[in-house]
Parts: sequence; structure tokens; C-alpha cells
Amino acid sequence: MFSNKKNNLPPRPHIPDSEHILEDLNNAPIDDIAFKIINKDKAFEEHSINTNTSDTYQKVKMYLSIKQQLKYLETTLAEREQQLKADNEEIRKLADNIKKQAQAALIT
Repeated sequence: MFSNKKNNLPPRPHIPDSEHILEDLNNAPIDDIAFKIINKDKAFEEHSINTNTSDTYQKVKMYLSIKQQLKYLETTLAEREQQLKADNEEIRKLADNIKKQAQAALIT
């Protein structure tokens, strides 16, 4: 069913030297997609895209940091709110206890 045929591939071509590459680049037509020359305007646009990307990254990083800080503060606020409620209840109990002691002292 399956045969063990080996595909004989031709050997890989040798990598051209740098002089040959530069010659190909210099002789390439402007519309050759393989050797398309980037003009200065396009290079400037790519630089501005990279700058915008960097700015966006910094903004996202700052946003995430602030979001994490807000979560921490929200948790801390909830804990302190519970503590204040407990303290308030304890103060009320102490105030009632003092009031009862004062009334008992006046009666006797």
C-alpha cells in the first residue's frame, strides 16, 4: 500500500556573497517586489508607527498599573469599612454601658 520511495531533492543552492547581493539590489528595478527599495517617506511612516506603538504600549502599561492599584485600594477600602463598622458598634456598646452605669449611679 505505502511504498518507501525516497524523493531525491536537488542540493540547496549556495548562499551568494555580499558583493553579489549588493549588485542584485543595485540592478533591481524599482517595481521589483523582491528588491523593493523603501523610500524615505515610507521609512518615516514606519518610524512614526513604531513610536505610536511604543506610546500605546506605555499607555497600556500605565493603565494596567493603575487598574491594579485601584483593585488594591478597593480591597483596602472594604477592609477599612468593615473595621469602622466594628469600631462604631463597639463604641455604641461602650456608650450604652457608660450610660447605664451613670443612671445606676444616680439612682443609688
